[in-house]
Amino acid sequence: MAWLRELLNGASESLPYRVAGILLLLYAQPLVKVVTLETSIVNDGASGMTISLGQRPTEVPEPFAQLLREHVANCPNLRTGAGPDSPWLFPSTLAGRRLHPNTVMDRLRELGVNLLGARNRAIGELVLEVPPSLVADALGYSTQAAFLHANKAAEPWARYAGRSITSS
Repeated sequence: MAWLRELLNGASESLPYRVAGILLLLYAQPLVKVVTLETSIVNDGASGMTISLGQRPTEVPEPFAQLLREHVANCPNLRTGAGPDSPWLFPSTLAGRRLHPNTVMDRLRELGVNLLGARNRAIGELVLEVPPSLVADALGYSTQAAFLHANKAAEPWARYAGRSITSS
């Protein structure tokens, strides 16, 4: 929660890296995938903003929607050869290219974000709230991976229930 608060409100990092970090923390998206996203996956309509990370569009909550809106409207590095026609949500300073995942990873690690732990925690929380198959469809995970995270997230409770039954 502290990392999410910092990325939403803080000034410790530039907007593109904040948006990439929030995609990791809210939607359990690996940064290797985040840097390959195109602006076309963001839909900002009258009924709100959605982002298509998997088979179905997923709602983007405020205040992240406002940050994403600002990022899309003011994407950096558009003075390269591709200019404003660049399809990338995270364009590079090199014409027609996107940011390298290591660049984003290094910046977030400098803030103290545990990348793998944050992603696993995010998907673990999501599969506790929503059926794993829906999480998989919405976020672009395989159903097997989503169910694996659901089993791991519920594991302590399963052991707890097992002990209380056998000790009775």
